[in-house]
Amino acid sequence: MFKFFKLKRNYFILLALIVFLIFQSIILNNLSSDMIQLDNPVSFNDGWDLNADKLTDTVMISRTVTEDMLGNIVCFFVYDSFVDALVDGESIYHFGESHSYLKSPGSLWHMIDIPENSLGKMLTIKIRYAYDSKYTTDIEIILGGSGGVVLTLLRREALDLSVNLLMLVLGIILCVIFVLQLKNNIHSENCLYLGLLSLCFVFWTNNNLFFTQLIFPYSTAQYFCYYFFLSMLPLLLMCYLETITEGLRFNRLFWLHLALCAFITISQLSGIAEFTETLPIFLMYSSVELIIVILKLIKNKKSHRNPMLVGAFIVMIVCILINAVLYMFSQTKGVSTTMAKLGISIYLIVSIYVSINGVATDLAKVHQSELLHKIAFTDSLTQIGNRYAFNYNINEVPLSDLSLFSLDINNLKYYNDTFGHACGDTLICDAAQMLQSVFSKLYRTGGDEFIAVEIKSSSEHLQYLKDTLNDKMNEYNKAENHDIVVEIACGYSTYSEGDTSYEDILKRSDAEMYYDKSRIKKTSKIKSVR
Repeated sequence: MFKFFKLKRNYFILLALIVFLIFQSIILNNLSSDMIQLDNPVSFNDGWDLNADKLTDTVMISRTVTEDMLGNIVCFFVYDSFVDALVDGESIYHFGESHSYLKSPGSLWHMIDIPENSLGKMLTIKIRYAYDSKYTTDIEIILGGSGGVVLTLLRREALDLSVNLLMLVLGIILCVIFVLQLKNNIHSENCLYLGLLSLCFVFWTNNNLFFTQLIFPYSTAQYFCYYFFLSMLPLLLMCYLETITEGLRFNRLFWLHLALCAFITISQLSGIAEFTETLPIFLMYSSVELIIVILKLIKNKKSHRNPMLVGAFIVMIVCILINAVLYMFSQTKGVSTTMAKLGISIYLIVSIYVSINGVATDLAKVHQSELLHKIAFTDSLTQIGNRYAFNYNINEVPLSDLSLFSLDINNLKYYNDTFGHACGDTLICDAAQMLQSVFSKLYRTGGDEFIAVEIKSSSEHLQYLKDTLNDKMNEYNKAENHDIVVEIACGYSTYSEGDTSYEDILKRSDAEMYYDKSRIKKTSKIKSVR
């Protein structure tokens, strides 16, 4: 019963977020420019003389400049067009240059400043369309001040901009989750691919918005960004689905898609065809890809079983299909991608919710695994590596680069029997601290036994380490604040030709250590153990 209510609560939270986003979008969409004291642009379609020539795909509109036009902006949007504006034959505005690799100069809002000294003169705007399919005489014209025009255009796109901002934030959150997973040794790429998919979709759809025109006024750059991010979307979708579905692979589709993108790019750069001309083919092929992907998902019996993700994924696919149909039959600005963006946003919200829960679970598992690893490979008394850690790490060192120190604490039994095991533990800890100050790779392999590992060390350096240890012992034992005498027998050996394993080196270092142990006993400061 508790689990049921917990599930209902999760759905309620997601529903509340979606309702908030919808109402926020409605509020943004109904904001009036009056709120910030800017003039309201007005429709300005009446009074123009129209001269259209379908053979040359040219439209010319003209009218006499009136007093209400002076100092204001005439604004209109046209697809893929060259635009010139003249006042009594004198040019006041020019847009569009031909390129060998791109026939169209771009699709954007044109803002033509009307000079203050043009009252009563003839304003002529010439529009030449780059493609027959984009030719139209239905042009919406608005008149107003620059601030009011800009705000009006942004207000028209409030819904798209708010959804794009949402997707941008969600995509960044997913990428951050992926980085956190990497830092915690959690190898899962689904958050990365989904985050990149969201970011690519934002950058692709932003190219259709006036907002992008304000930031990137160069239409050629907008075109290439548009087609690049569009071509990346199917690839990222396939990569993402492979990471969340066991046994699902799209290798053939992936490389075929790349081949098509390469063919289109070469065709454009060589002047054979343009992206704009091949766009319908690309969209139809991508639609076929999407259908194949859906069929493979349905056929795969190991598809993702999370009911929230499955439901959100179905909503997203339906929205994308509606978007593709709208785009093929009516390539209208902004509106053609709104459905897809809303569907993807819903899926992103659900995915982040599921991913955060998954990361929390994985982090708990990683923490537990690290704790178990630490317990298994760490000596509980000295907090250095134990024999298991030594046996595990020694195999990673090339035998020819290996040198070993065998180290043994003298008098441990004496301190245990005379003063108790607490005193013996103090001796071990003090000795371990002293050894750590000399050797970087140290392991406690027994009660009073240690092994130190050195890599690519010369005989002179090994002797220097032994002498350093002896100096530290003498300095420690001379100090008056220590009641314990630390005496450590030390022997070392390095790789010799004919050695087949580290045990051969260890045998020689043990022999040296036992020789040093007997020498220390003869001169020990503790007379009872001589």
